[in-house]
Amino acid sequence: MMLAGLAITSSYAQEQGDLEDIPDFELEEYTIVGRNEIREMREATMPISVISVKQLEGTSTNINDALSRTTGITVRNTGGVGSASRISVRGLEGKRMGIYIDEAAIGQLSDYMSLNDVPTDMIDRIEIYKGIVPYRFGGSALGGAVNVVTKEYPPVYLDASYEIASFNTHKLNSAFKRNNKKTGLQFGLGGVLTYSDNNYEMELPNLDNRVVKRDHDRFKKAMVGGSLKATKWYFDEVKLELVCTATNAEIQGIDFDIREAYTHGKAAITALSLKRDNFIAKGLDFDFDACYSYGQNGLYDAAPYRYDWDGNRYNAVSAYGGEQGNYASDSDNRTHDFTSKLNLNYLLSKHSTFNLNLYGTHTKQKPENELMDLSFGYQTNFPSHMSSFTIGFSYDLTLLDGKFMSATTIKNFNYSSQTKVLEQTFINKPIDISLNRNYWGGSESLRYKFTKHMLAKASFSSEVRIPTSEELVGNGYSILPSTDLKPERCNGLNAGLLYHKYNKYGFIEIEGNYFLNELKEMIRYQADMIPCMARYANFGTVRTKGVELEFKGDVSKVLYLYANATYQDLRDRREHETGSSAENPTYNKRMPNIPYLLGNLGFELHKENLFGGKGQNSRFLTDVSYIHEYFYDFEMSKYQERKIPTSLTFDAGIEHSFRKDSWTLSFKVKNLTDRKVYSDLNRPLPGRNFSFKIRYVMK
Repeated sequence: MMLAGLAITSSYAQEQGDLEDIPDFELEEYTIVGRNEIREMREATMPISVISVKQLEGTSTNINDALSRTTGITVRNTGGVGSASRISVRGLEGKRMGIYIDEAAIGQLSDYMSLNDVPTDMIDRIEIYKGIVPYRFGGSALGGAVNVVTKEYPPVYLDASYEIASFNTHKLNSAFKRNNKKTGLQFGLGGVLTYSDNNYEMELPNLDNRVVKRDHDRFKKAMVGGSLKATKWYFDEVKLELVCTATNAEIQGIDFDIREAYTHGKAAITALSLKRDNFIAKGLDFDFDACYSYGQNGLYDAAPYRYDWDGNRYNAVSAYGGEQGNYASDSDNRTHDFTSKLNLNYLLSKHSTFNLNLYGTHTKQKPENELMDLSFGYQTNFPSHMSSFTIGFSYDLTLLDGKFMSATTIKNFNYSSQTKVLEQTFINKPIDISLNRNYWGGSESLRYKFTKHMLAKASFSSEVRIPTSEELVGNGYSILPSTDLKPERCNGLNAGLLYHKYNKYGFIEIEGNYFLNELKEMIRYQADMIPCMARYANFGTVRTKGVELEFKGDVSKVLYLYANATYQDLRDRREHETGSSAENPTYNKRMPNIPYLLGNLGFELHKENLFGGKGQNSRFLTDVSYIHEYFYDFEMSKYQERKIPTSLTFDAGIEHSFRKDSWTLSFKVKNLTDRKVYSDLNRPLPGRNFSFKIRYVMK
């Protein structure tokens, strides 16, 4: 209903909460919509950060950039566009993180899709869960989860953008939606094209700080997808989707000048979603998702010669070629993945809610690599099957007129795997592996609201993470099988305070959290004795503790500020060497190659019709990111030199929209001061670079 009400001058205020405590100021026509979904999530029992649409929309950025500015989050890339990246929440990273798009897991599809493939223009918000993963997501994760929520579109919607950036980077995104209200059918079609040469200069610490240009790091990716959604059938929502992807990525050498090797992949992904409220019985909500994907991926590495950075040529180690190691590769690995999730939520009363979640996966891999087999003289990779099934039961309780909330969850994890492996790659005696394992886990989270502005949260979890198929059986070309891996277990504790209050300009929010985790049977990626090969192994016990602080809010009519800092201390808690009674020399040492002190600072200036006219909006954004130096290896001496140096980077951007946001122009500079920046395992990242983006929206 349209009423004479309150006009909120800050775009952030419109997203952050209900209207109960907004002070009186300029009266205009306003639609009262009640408590906002983002505010409700922030007040839930579990620790969560939310990146809203206004912090993403229109800017020439990506999901990883947005995540890296969030409290407690580290995103470490190995290079430029399309490079491998790892998301870390409070120091727990990689495959421990649950990665979701609209609550559908994409971790099984990591060879073909990543979060960065989702254009920011199509995102409504990004939810970052810390420590505890919501029970409705299903599956197993330890460090937390990132869930990207895509937009709901009006009856007719067209969104298209083109971005050009440094290092010959081009990105084209488009989405079209057509909604027929009479039939309740919605059709969608979209596509993404990405290309980059990634030919920036890099300084190589391993070669006396020699400066070279990356000349073999070209990245190409195409995605196209379509969807059909029905809202007037038996189910409240039936959604069918089909997505196809194709990727080609050259491999950039660091120690050697690699000139020919590349990876490739393509996949077809289908998904079905069914939702119905009051299913069978009143108060019982039904939510079912299923996804099947077929993919092919591999590594081509068959060059007859290798080169160093002085241009000297050497014969390949194998008679069949190969620039990276002792063998050649022309792999064609075929993978079938199936994932399904059933979520039943029953509202017993206004105080009590029960939830049952069933989550299952099945992966079938058939690796083929004739050149690798010829290099070794025998078959080195074998077909494999892996299945997992998780049952979760949860109970939510609300008391004291909503002041007190709790969520209790218990889970059972089961997985099985069948394959053949070579215990040692140089011994041609494959053995059959068949295993079946079962574990229990659970969590408890609490929230108490002292006033309408102040609340406290506390949570405890004892979770299990099932190893992925890549960790257990490898990928057919660079990762060897590790079928004796044990699941990771983590006992975690979080306690925090959240203060949220409106002022005459918008809102002010302050949050602080303390966290403590003990991770047992930690799985680490480590090099093998065979050059350019690796495998996953159980490391032992690691303890994490730390604090995080954040401030954000509107400090004037045109100025929004944010600042956050995180200290995360990860320590090796193995008293003895793994599999030995010998004392561990790194006991209680800080874990290497993981940042422990980081922070972010930024502001946004925004003003409507800055240059006159109507229906225009201008934004100027600046972000500062700081990561303190940390050790590449365990710190065994104060004179140790293998460090990843401190990084202090500045980003700035300007955005201007007109014709009521139909057109948006944005320009961004990253690493404004052109500092040398290194990330995971001392990989050099791009220096100063620019991007320009134009976007058109019809609705």
